[in-house]
This record gives sequence, structure tokens and C-alpha cells, in this order.
Amino acid sequence: MKRILVVLLAAVALLATACGASGDESGSANEESGGGSTTTAATEAAGGAFGDLKGVCGPGDAQVDPAEAGATAAPGTITLAVANDRGSEIRPGLNKEIYDASVSFSEWCNEQGGIDGLKINLIDSDGKLFEVESAMTKICTDAFAMVGGAFTQDELEFSGKDGSDFHKCNMIDVPAFAVSAVKGLSNGQVQPLPNPVTKKSTQWIMDFKKLYPEDAKKNIVVYGELPPLMLVKEQYDAAVQSVGGIEQLPALPYPVTGLSDWTPLAQKVKDSGATSLYWVGEPSNAANLFKALRDQGWTGTILNETNIYDPQAFSAGNTAAEGIVVRTASHPFEEADKWPAVKQYQDQLKQYVPDGKQAALGLQSTSAWLLFATAAKACAEKNNNTITRKCILEEAAAQREWTGGGLHVPTSPGRTTPPECGMLMIAKNGAFERLYPEIGGTDDDQDGFHCPPNSIATVPGDRGAPKINPNFPN
Repeated sequence: MKRILVVLLAAVALLATACGASGDESGSANEESGGGSTTTAATEAAGGAFGDLKGVCGPGDAQVDPAEAGATAAPGTITLAVANDRGSEIRPGLNKEIYDASVSFSEWCNEQGGIDGLKINLIDSDGKLFEVESAMTKICTDAFAMVGGAFTQDELEFSGKDGSDFHKCNMIDVPAFAVSAVKGLSNGQVQPLPNPVTKKSTQWIMDFKKLYPEDAKKNIVVYGELPPLMLVKEQYDAAVQSVGGIEQLPALPYPVTGLSDWTPLAQKVKDSGATSLYWVGEPSNAANLFKALRDQGWTGTILNETNIYDPQAFSAGNTAAEGIVVRTASHPFEEADKWPAVKQYQDQLKQYVPDGKQAALGLQSTSAWLLFATAAKACAEKNNNTITRKCILEEAAAQREWTGGGLHVPTSPGRTTPPECGMLMIAKNGAFERLYPEIGGTDDDQDGFHCPPNSIATVPGDRGAPKINPNFPN
């Protein structure tokens, strides 16, 4: 059981830090932000518009290539699988937000008329963390594509067996994110917010150094002691080295199962002389260390990945979390009234999934659905109303300046480069608020995001050969 728990915590922490805009609990510390009527979401999105994307869903004459439609496909429908792990007995509700976002989008889209007339039939592909192969067996048999989801252990999609292997059954995926290097480097998938293991944005570190010049001088990494989390640390190391001018002190590991007493680790941070700290792990453990650091009188600044944009960051007390800085590539929920696409996500979730979980990963899932629908419409227009898997990949990868209708920073889904844009949030008085850039300020390059040029670092090291399906574009 202990080994299983270690695997789970490592997977959750890696997921949280690797997806670029989320954790399994990430999101607003104010679940009620955004306001507005939840009964008018579909009306306000008349014509199937989402954010600034027009006519995403609506009537049409599209059909799925019969050879790829799936064994249970019905006329006038498109069967799509949502990978998730929310049925995990060890961590119930894991990735629930991506499934909730998928249900919300499909209900809304079907109410508009479907994807170019095709009503979405969802397959709930709950991998329950350790049952991914079983979930893939049904996906391979019944689904046209995987959309808007992700397995925490997505490397298990490649079973090597006929009937359950992602490539062997010619499956395609427009996921909310990819976790492992195996999945992330494979073809047959297009991510709305690319997060390759070989590249890392430096924008947030550049901005941190500018805002906290004294605290940025000596930085220490505290990371979960498992190989996957070492990869996240290596990405960060590469980004810091690319920025320059920051002394990196010897990193400190901790067991991913947590510590009964975080004081000794906090004392090591203090004794190191570090003026800032970068955390690699999940929010609950992070909160415990934050408290121990403050109890020891350490006054440095804590820099975090987006997964710490989470109510759990305050679980050890607001004082412990005060002043922590997090990066995000999505518009924050606290500003939903400024960004129509974020508010539409919130309103539709409340309307179609009343008990749905609002979180940053839900925004990424919604962006994946919008990317798939946009690609499907383009395919139908080009191919006499017929949608094929290969065409979906080509059209999704062809998108440039993709924002999911205004949910997040501009991206190029078909490229293996993370976005250059981002923002920093800060914890104050038990809630998160914008830190940088100021909306409309000098460094607001686009919709409240800072986009410095040449802000991508290359991560050294061999990540293994990518898994390639020769039937699809690389």
C-alpha cells in the first residue's frame, strides 16, 4: 500500500507541475467568482459561440469516417472518450474537473446542434489510476477520438497489445495535458497548451527576478524525491540557468508521502542562506512546509508552479501562505468578469454540472474541446463533410495564436514549444490576486499576459525515443 501511495503522490505532483496550468485541485480560492446567471449561459452563447470563437457548435451535415467511428457509433453522433482518474479508490475525484468540464461542454455543444451537426456521445474513460489498460480497451473499440481528458499515468496508454495500445488501435487524442515523457513526445496527439519535457518557459523566472531582485539572488529547490519530479526540477534548473544571475543552491529532497515534522527541512532551507525557494510537489505538502518556514522566521519569497494556485495552499493558515508567488498561463478566476470565455466556462459548468469542480485544469479541458471542434469543422469543410482522425490532427496542429476563445495565453498546439506568455499571481489575506503584469501596464503584452521574446529554455538530457505511429503526422 505504501508503494502505491508513493506512486500516486508522485503522479499527482508530476501532473500538477508538468501541465503548465493546473493541478488536480488547482483553481480559484474564490469558487464563487464570476457571478452571473447560470441559466442563461446557452442563450448568451447563441450561435454556438464560445468566448471569441464563433460558431464552434451548431447544425451541419458532417459525418465521421465509418471506418473510424467506433463499434457502437450511431448515425448523427460522434463518440469521444474522456480520460480521467476520478474513480481512484486511493484518491477519489482525481482529475474530476476535466471530466466535469467535458460533460459541461458536450451538453452545451449538443444544445447548440452538435459539432457541425454531430451530437457528442461521451465515453467516461475512468482509468482509476491503475486501470488505464482496461479503459483503453473500450476506447480502442468504441471511440473515434480521445478529447479533453488525461490519465495521470498516461504512459500506460502504450500497453504494447493489440486492442489496448494507443498507437496500435490508431487512436488520436486532443488532451487537456500530457504527464509523462512517453505520452508527451508521442505523435497522434495535439495539446492546446504544449508543455514538452524538453523545453521550459523562462518568462515567469525573468519576471520574478525583476520584481524580487534581492530575494532572487539565492534560490533553493525543494522537490519530491522521485525520478519524475527530478524531471520537473531539471526543467526549472535549465530555465534559471538560461535567465542567469540567480545562484542555485544545492537542492533539498523530501519524501513524496510527506513528513510528520517539516521543521528540520525548513531549518535546512534557512541555514542554506536561500532568499527564495522553488517548490516541486503538491499543495498540501507545500502548505506544511510554508508554515514551518514562517515558524522558523524565514522571510524569503516562495515561487511555485500553477498547481499551488489552489485553496489547499492556505490549508496551514493564511499567514503561512502570505506572499507566495505562482505562475499561470490561464486567466484567473478572480478576474472572470474581465474575460468572457472564463466566465462562460464558469456559467456553463454551473448550469450543466451543478456539482462540478471549477479548476484550472477545467479550462485546459475546455480549450481541448474547442480545439477539437474547430478542427472537426475544418475537416468537414475540406473533405465533403467527412471527418477523419488524420485530418483532426492536421487541422488542430495548424492552429496559431490559439487561446481557447480567450481562456489562456496564445499557443501553437502543433509545435513542441511552450507558450512564451504568462503572469504571476500572489497570495494575500487568504486569496490570490494578480501580481504581474498590471493590466494595461507597460509589460501587458496581450490580454494581461507578459510575453518576453526568446523566453524558452532547452532542457538538456536524453528523454528517450518518441513513440511514433507512422499512420499519422509526426
